Amino acid sequence: MLDFLAHLPYELSSRIISLLDFKSLISISSVSKQWRALYFDNDIWRIMMHEQGWGVQQQLTGSSRGSISGQTNKQQQYMNDQAINWHFQFTQKYQLLKRWNNGKVKSHFIMGHKEGVYCLQFDDDKLVTGSRDRTIKFWDSKSYQCLYTLQGHQSSVLCLKYDKDIMVSGSSDSTLIVWDMHTLQMVKQLKGHEGSVFDVCFDDRYIVSGSKDNNIHVWSRTNGELVRVIRGHGGPVNNVCLYGDQIVSASGDATIRMWDITTGTCIRQFTGHMHGVACVRYDGKRIVSGSNDRTIKVWDAETGQNIMTLVGHTDLIRTLQFDNNKVVSASYDQSIRVWDMSTGQCLLEFQKAQSRIFNIQFDKNRIISARQDCQILVMDFAYDLDTSYLQ
Repeated sequence: MLDFLAHLPYELSSRIISLLDFKSLISISSVSKQWRALYFDNDIWRIMMHEQGWGVQQQLTGSSRGSISGQTNKQQQYMNDQAINWHFQFTQKYQLLKRWNNGKVKSHFIMGHKEGVYCLQFDDDKLVTGSRDRTIKFWDSKSYQCLYTLQGHQSSVLCLKYDKDIMVSGSSDSTLIVWDMHTLQMVKQLKGHEGSVFDVCFDDRYIVSGSKDNNIHVWSRTNGELVRVIRGHGGPVNNVCLYGDQIVSASGDATIRMWDITTGTCIRQFTGHMHGVACVRYDGKRIVSGSNDRTIKVWDAETGQNIMTLVGHTDLIRTLQFDNNKVVSASYDQSIRVWDMSTGQCLLEFQKAQSRIFNIQFDKNRIISARQDCQILVMDFAYDLDTSYLQ
């Protein structure tokens, strides 16, 4: 049999091979030595990665735990195209996406809080959680061992957010605390709300908090001074998001509102939920909200139009997060669901929570949830894979 690839220029042969799908590529590796050599050609897999829209991080940050929070001694590592094993990166990405499609995860429960866990945030190095036991705990993201425990609030820690320099936590004691992420020491306490602080967010200028007192407070990040109080909601402000000069808030009054942070003026009101709105996220173009009416709604932030309604949960939707491809939500029905962002179809449903879920976050590798039963549930899609270079 004539091996037509053997008679073609290398560039043409490799281009033909790169047009095959992954399963077909695997099968050609056993045809002949020449085909097998083409199968492992780095340029073919680089082309396939790019054509799939799959990127790699050619600049990696490796951290060594030289300070109390592991934030110092950052070293930048650079990789060029030739140094990357593109075949390996393709197979890792392919397996990761396959697991997201079929719901194949390895679950791990983190225990250490004495009461329910209300809030969390995580990155590649650490997981930070806040609890009804009045503490904030730092956990190693790989070993899940507790590293540090912070105390400062007089009641439940309901919300927290951090960046590389500060963390801000809010409590049912009606205060916020600003913490130094390098020393993990309390920097200042913000007082002004007359009810529990349900949510907090911030950028390099402002700290924004929403409260049971129906109000939104805007604070100066620099000195902690109260800049303004935004009034208008007729119920508790359950969630707040900050994007540029826009605040988006979700309230028990069944509305979502967009505000100008510089003036406190209401820009737009989003109505359509039949009961209180428990959670909201905003990316500058789209708003996604979850409600006690058991639905998730996707909104056009510019027009206020309800683009899509996702139906499936059977109780209050307490928490959600979204990216370009998917929405991940959790409910008092004790389930976690993954939805297709473009169609609204429910792709995955995890029914093994056996506890109310108060907060949820995900990245490319994991979904992590904070639970009423004192535990944190890590659902790892990337177990036994090396996804450190994948975007």
